[in-house]
Amino acid sequence: MTKTFLRSALYLALAAAVPAGSLLAQDPESDPQEEQVLQGEATEYIFVEGSMPLVPSTNSIASKLPLSLFLTPNNIGMVTSELMREQNARVMSDALGNVSGINVQPGFGVTDYFVVRGFDSLSSGLVLTDGAPEPEATFWQLYNVELVEVLKGPGGFLYGSNPLAGTVNLVRKQPFAAQRIAGGAAFGSYSDFEGVLDYNFGRPDSDVAYRFNGLYRTSDGYRDNKDSKVAAFNPSMSWQVEDDHRINASFEYVSAEYSPDAGIPLLFTGVDANRSPIYAVSPVDPKNDYNSQFDKSDQSIYRFQVDYEGALSDRVTVRNKFYYRSLDWLSDGTLINGAQPEFGPAGIQDYTVFRTFIALDDKQDFLGNQAEAIFTFDTGSVSHNLLTGVEFGRYADNFTLDVAFLAPISLFNPVNPPIDPQPIPGQSSAGDARSIVFAPYVIDQISFSDRFQVLAGARFDSIDFKDDLTNRERSDSEVSPMFGAVWLPTNDVSVYGNYSRSFAPPSPRAFGDLEPEKSRQVEFGVKARWLDGRAQATAAVYELERENIAIPDDNGFTQQIGNQRSRGFELEMAFEPGSGFRAVGSYAYNDSELTQFAESVLIPTPFGFVPVVIDRSGNRPAFAPEHLFSVWGTKTFRSGLGISLGGQYASEQFIAEDNAFAINGAFRLQAAASYSWSNYTLSLNAQNLTGTDYFTRGFGSQSVIPAGQAAAWVRLGVGF
Repeated sequence: MTKTFLRSALYLALAAAVPAGSLLAQDPESDPQEEQVLQGEATEYIFVEGSMPLVPSTNSIASKLPLSLFLTPNNIGMVTSELMREQNARVMSDALGNVSGINVQPGFGVTDYFVVRGFDSLSSGLVLTDGAPEPEATFWQLYNVELVEVLKGPGGFLYGSNPLAGTVNLVRKQPFAAQRIAGGAAFGSYSDFEGVLDYNFGRPDSDVAYRFNGLYRTSDGYRDNKDSKVAAFNPSMSWQVEDDHRINASFEYVSAEYSPDAGIPLLFTGVDANRSPIYAVSPVDPKNDYNSQFDKSDQSIYRFQVDYEGALSDRVTVRNKFYYRSLDWLSDGTLINGAQPEFGPAGIQDYTVFRTFIALDDKQDFLGNQAEAIFTFDTGSVSHNLLTGVEFGRYADNFTLDVAFLAPISLFNPVNPPIDPQPIPGQSSAGDARSIVFAPYVIDQISFSDRFQVLAGARFDSIDFKDDLTNRERSDSEVSPMFGAVWLPTNDVSVYGNYSRSFAPPSPRAFGDLEPEKSRQVEFGVKARWLDGRAQATAAVYELERENIAIPDDNGFTQQIGNQRSRGFELEMAFEPGSGFRAVGSYAYNDSELTQFAESVLIPTPFGFVPVVIDRSGNRPAFAPEHLFSVWGTKTFRSGLGISLGGQYASEQFIAEDNAFAINGAFRLQAAASYSWSNYTLSLNAQNLTGTDYFTRGFGSQSVIPAGQAAAWVRLGVGF
């Protein structure tokens, strides 16, 4: 329900203006690539930094069980810590750029935001940390993350409401039975500084191990007045109670301070042959700042989690996950509403930039428990790996959203006057809501033979919603099913297909006959491997639909009159042939369409802003490019030298559903070099080597954010 609240808050503003690895022990020196995930096993792995290959062989996000990627009936995206380290990935968006079908965009400089198969993460995605749901966050930091898993398509069959198009699971580093300390410091462009620490203490003869991860980062940012600061620490403990029983406990605190970015205003330049408006980016210094002096984005995030896992017998395993997440977010930002020309004797001499001030004070608390049992058994010649579970959760959201006019400023000389924001009557809102969730679920990995397997599951969600401020109450009960099958015509080729369906409760600000928003997907694919498994490829086709989207209209909010459809093709390849060379790459083609979509826009007039309803049906969704491409290759030498080269490409993409302005396609070239000796590693990372000019997502439909030019970072790491 929290996603629905934030989506509602943003709509109002614009209208006005898997679990971690197994708890059971594993030798930290072993290589998971060499382990076999057999039918009937319930054990998962603890992935230890440095032991993972560039492309792992198993995932847990598709079934909450360790499942071979080759036998998974989905195109699962996987990004390992090794790849993240080579690319100097710092936040979740940096990692997701490697996954086919995902377009990464900044959330006006303060949030991770991505579009998966044409659907945006704010309204259609879910982020998990170690299998537990996350509230909204500025940027999910990667300092303590071992693996990023992505389930593309509806994920309600395991993860409940809201993952209509994609689920991302961040698997954090876990304690293990060895003593190790590692750390590093990095310096780079825009006065960037970062320090990290990873300390693990454990002994093979001890039942208890501890780990501590810490982060401190500051930056002045590429654009004026866009400094940021992040501090985080994550202590964790692992306790082997008995040989087959283990408890993991972790606590994490993140303090994040970012500066919102309103971007560069777009200018109206005329109309085309179809009488549609034409816009262009303002011809100003790309570092210009149009935010008010009141803008800020401060977050405090707390994560607490306790996992238990125990084997009752060779065929029965039980586990329990208790989690708590808290987010305190104060976010005040500037929304650019447009620019009006100022005429002089020689024509246009300047533009007046109109702005709106959006102030959000949000407090979210997630409290929940997942109790699960895993059974392995046979029914005749058919083998089963059955997981049953139930999740109880209480998700609370208390927020206030205020909207005000800001004093206009000059386009070419953007200086803020000393005038406070002026509230817009009737445009403020607030909520004090909680959702109580009860959700049993089941998933079964069924093996009919060595060459044919089925993965089938479903989750029933009962959600009781109440808002004490608006006195609105609602109950929703929905079943989210999934069915997938894998057939192996040969030992090195698998053919798969899946069907899944998910839902999200309707927006609490929608009116009329309310129905849950729903999504469904059909996907087919082929996976192949060669060179004794050191090379592999996945090709997939899909159709993903979403219906009952709540759209703001002339009431402010709205009837559920929106539908969207995406069809596409994805290709992923990975090579680790040896001799110190490895490479990964992906390509995605996506055809997305708003099959039914009518929204309200505010048109400025001499008498104020007037709402007008415009039909957008047939348009392309925002930030859903047709083509996405990424590649990364690394060569390491016996001398300790390593060289990497790669890049990412996104084709033209619209910035709003009106399709009035599109960001040009761009390719960003990246490179890295490193040298390791003794216990030290010195590395250099460079981004946008060619200095390509391109733009990213702004706040609203009247601005874009210029991306940074060529930049570099130097890092010294040490480990003992």
